[in-house]
Amino acid sequence: MDASESRALWLGLDLGTTNVKALVVDCGGVVRGEAARPVALAAVGDGGVEQDIDEIWAATLEAIRGALRGVDATEVAAIGVSSQGGALQLLDAAGSPVGRVLSWLDQRGRHEDEALTAELGRPWFRGRVGHGRSGYAVGQILRLRREDPARLDPPNRVGFVGDVIVERLCGRAAHDATSAGLTLLLNPARGDYDTDLLERLGLARGQLPHLISPRQPAGRLRREIAAATGLRPSIPVSAAVHDQYASALGTGAVEPGVIMVGAGTAWVLLAVSPHLPALVTDDAFVCSHVVNGLFGEILSLVNGGSVVSWALRLIGREQAGPEQIEAMLASAPPGCEGLICWPFVTPFGASGLEPGTRGRLAGIQLGHAPAHLVRAVVEGLTFELNRHLIFLKQAGLPVDRLVLGGTVAGSRTTTQIMADVTGLALDCSAAGGGSVLGAAILARGLIEPDRSLAELSQAMRAEPRRVEPGPDAVAYLELFHHYRASLPCRTVARARKTGRTA
Repeated sequence: MDASESRALWLGLDLGTTNVKALVVDCGGVVRGEAARPVALAAVGDGGVEQDIDEIWAATLEAIRGALRGVDATEVAAIGVSSQGGALQLLDAAGSPVGRVLSWLDQRGRHEDEALTAELGRPWFRGRVGHGRSGYAVGQILRLRREDPARLDPPNRVGFVGDVIVERLCGRAAHDATSAGLTLLLNPARGDYDTDLLERLGLARGQLPHLISPRQPAGRLRREIAAATGLRPSIPVSAAVHDQYASALGTGAVEPGVIMVGAGTAWVLLAVSPHLPALVTDDAFVCSHVVNGLFGEILSLVNGGSVVSWALRLIGREQAGPEQIEAMLASAPPGCEGLICWPFVTPFGASGLEPGTRGRLAGIQLGHAPAHLVRAVVEGLTFELNRHLIFLKQAGLPVDRLVLGGTVAGSRTTTQIMADVTGLALDCSAAGGGSVLGAAILARGLIEPDRSLAELSQAMRAEPRRVEPGPDAVAYLELFHHYRASLPCRTVARARKTGRTA
């Protein structure tokens, strides 16, 4: 890289479920500008959750302009795009939206999913789409086919939030295998859309976004978008990648044995493997990693920050900031003097547990204070994190080290609990890491194709804060065993009868 290239800047976009973020960094990963703009979710009845693609697009342009304030926009050399997964948007032949975005949270296709899973069987899905059942885009497409089949007929197209925004940026709808995998339309063993499933859905391949490598530009920035943002025209734009895999780049989950913990509304694990792994539970997702030659498996704990928010509302501290939450966590002892939390507050089932398992607080005493409740929730979530790590270990996946980004990475107490409960070292990325930084790394990968994304990830990430298991690890080992023994685990006989694995 010559001197002029070393001054290059990289723009990352993260199209999240409730926010669009933009980040401008230099070759060393130093943040030069950042901005975020909210986008709305609308509940529409019967489990429906929708968004407005034009609102997401407007937020994207506003976030770009915000991140470029005080930055020489002409030095931005490329754009990388990370996106929420599975959010369906139908388009007409001209690329205009047909209806609204159907969020990945939308449950209106659940009946179709259940029927198709029953018809084809869980083994069929495990072997074809890297997930143990029908879901996400599949059920929605079947529902739309039943309600208004013409909406799915050519020349109309099936798009998703990420590739729709990429098309508006550069004129070509494109996403990679990680994004396609979370729609459940991808056969991960083939690295391509599953033709049998497309036939069953009545879709032609030409109706779907282009499926390309994250190292291949989807296209070049359109002149009118450059004029609207101050960017140079014709800079390359990446395909849309799934936000969890972008986070893997931003946090350093780029080698086998490293497990990324996404501690958002739901806590998520992404395990890195040197080979295409088998599903460790029917609720996991497997596909190729953005780093060439690697694969990933995603496990969702379903619950996460949502449970912490619930606990804070319960004690009247819903406005508490990170410092106040940290003080409460630190003031309660490990084990919370007998208070135990099952952190299952959503209607979605937890892996390996009997259907209908719900949250629980046990061991409540008069001496318990609000801080005990908050810490018990965090401990319960971390016990669940460890229970899911055991799924990975039992399946033979390497589990050597954890990496973590986002707000939770700044919590000394939460991260120490994670290290103590799991018995693993935990690398905490600085603020600004995660999916939007991963998108910026993708941008640089478009310009420097001879350098691996793993290498670029190392070059553009700040040195993480390492947390090792401490003196409380021994006590937490016993507490975890008690927690795990208390759960209503699905029996082997029942799992075989229902066709479900852990």
